[in-house]
Amino acid sequence: MEGEFTNFCRQYYELLLQLEKQEKRFNTLLNKALPYTGQIIVAELDAIISCNRKIQKVRTALDDIITSKQKTERTILQILAYFEIPPHTTLRCEVSGEMELEIWADDENVVHCIKTKDLNPVEEDPNVITIRMTTSNFVWKDDDEY
Repeated sequence: MEGEFTNFCRQYYELLLQLEKQEKRFNTLLNKALPYTGQIIVAELDAIISCNRKIQKVRTALDDIITSKQKTERTILQILAYFEIPPHTTLRCEVSGEMELEIWADDENVVHCIKTKDLNPVEEDPNVITIRMTTSNFVWKDDDEY
């Protein structure tokens, strides 16, 4: 079982990946958005509304990721402050059987996290039940139909 701080580091890293992916998706949909240029046919307006709804849905998911990331970042900063770890001190974190991370905060209290190494999965023991935590709550389908 992973420790509490390790789980926060892992969650923060996964949220960074989700944020990058969701921002890219949002920007792609925004760039493909159907503009209103005076259309008077209801079917065309329906298509614009549908397009805008998809963009709003992705934006809501993006906002949720940002909120989760900020909450996790605050928790990490509180842990660093509790242990009086100064800015720019790099902490190494091993997520058992998955990856190694480095995490640090800068002078402006922004947390930075990078994956430094992929690890080989830990061999499964048939007598042990393993529960893997994940924060991947954001699932979407490609919306290239418009």
